[in-house]
Amino acid sequence: MGAAQRKEYDRTKHPTVPNLKWMDRIKNDQPFTELSIPGTHQSVCFHGGPGYQSQSWPLYSQYEVGIRFVDIPCRHFKRDLHVHNAHIYQGTLLRDILSTSVQFLDNYPCEVILIKINKEFSEDNNNGQSMEETLRGILGSFPENRLWPYTYLPNTIGEARGRIVLVQDFDTGRDVGVPYSTFHVEDHWHVASVLHHDIEGKWNRARRNLNQDPQPLKMNLTFTNGCSAGAYPTAVAEHINTKLFAFLKDTRGKNPKPWGIICMDFPGAELVRMIINTNKLEYKY
Repeated sequence: MGAAQRKEYDRTKHPTVPNLKWMDRIKNDQPFTELSIPGTHQSVCFHGGPGYQSQSWPLYSQYEVGIRFVDIPCRHFKRDLHVHNAHIYQGTLLRDILSTSVQFLDNYPCEVILIKINKEFSEDNNNGQSMEETLRGILGSFPENRLWPYTYLPNTIGEARGRIVLVQDFDTGRDVGVPYSTFHVEDHWHVASVLHHDIEGKWNRARRNLNQDPQPLKMNLTFTNGCSAGAYPTAVAEHINTKLFAFLKDTRGKNPKPWGIICMDFPGAELVRMIINTNKLEYKY
């Protein structure tokens, strides 16, 4: 029996519809904090079994389908940043994530990619340098014109086209990216089971953040994922993605405000497209 693939939920490796250059249809003067951006949670966590896997689409495929915010948990180990989910190494490095992102932006320079980096698992005590120093060294090997050089969000989308905007979710002496505190975040991830009470609790938290009026110079960031020993990420995503799809469908054309960033596990391509279409686009899919 094959993996599930529906409008709102996809466990296959091949998304059904591309949304390659959707940001190209937004005017340059559109305020960045007034965008609706589809994202993925633990974007390249494919290994460790059903209790750890958060996605099925490869990173470049995520970009092709329209994902523009990725969540990359990193372990600082041997002077490098290894992508982890808890103690489980995901077989890739942050520099690989950046390479794939730069490749996509070289092909589609009208787009913008946000990459959230947080500290995951224990550090190797023999690094000899801080995580900030290691990150700065990694960034130094990539073209400057592909990196947003400031520690605040762009004012408009036009300012940031063709660039990676780093979101920094770890403490340092000096900021390397946009501080996580710039966002109004809902990320309650513990969902005890897939029983009605627990799913509704998770969904209600997510919906409240989606309905939160944007604050000056802040952007809403809503994580719809959840898991526990009693609820694997796939099972929670199947329920929550269905509710999110219905919510967006019901509010289509009725809600003039942006949703901010919506970070999901196992989204379907048409759910991603539905988020995209809530932006002020010159034309819609």
